[in-house]
Amino acid sequence: MVMKSRFKIESDSNSWVHIFEELEGYSPNYSFKIARWLSPPINCLKCNTNGTSKGSPGPSSAAFNIRGHLGDLVIAKGFKIQDTMNLVVEARAIKEGLLFCKDKSIEHVIIESESMAMVQIFEGKWDTPWSVALEVNKINELRGCLSARVHHSFKEGNTLADYFANLVFHASDLQLNQYHDIPNKGKAILNMEKIGTPQIRRSITNC
Repeated sequence: MVMKSRFKIESDSNSWVHIFEELEGYSPNYSFKIARWLSPPINCLKCNTNGTSKGSPGPSSAAFNIRGHLGDLVIAKGFKIQDTMNLVVEARAIKEGLLFCKDKSIEHVIIESESMAMVQIFEGKWDTPWSVALEVNKINELRGCLSARVHHSFKEGNTLADYFANLVFHASDLQLNQYHDIPNKGKAILNMEKIGTPQIRRSITNC
């Protein structure tokens, strides 16, 4: 279970005594959501993607994993990228996942990314930043060749892709084709996601 929260309080006082008094009377309102990995339809695969950049721009890595209706692993790939920004590595992860699907003639796939910015771009709600224009153009080209939808996923429903992206960041490029190839920590994450283990997202609504 993952529970994170942040809050911000504005005060007109410069006195620490008064500020502490205000804090003592502060009672935030929390909202809760259940987040988990959901399996795709029977005749469809799901590709979860994630990218990480330490510094943005800075050393970066990206990864994707593809699973079927029962949650079993089809492929997991992770790779390092030259110093770049978060949005670029998120786009690279999506592009590489779609390239694999095209190469393997996988026509029906759901792409899940925890990058809301990328999802908004593909839904036409945000303009494409110049930094990812080439990647977005290639992704749209690949989507035209496949029956591929791009959806948003909360971080808690994308934990395996996040694990692989961070794993390759601290090691070397990887490609895993079978369950027994996955490190034990990754196996535990996959098994938890396969059975739909829920995680709770907590946020403060009255900041």
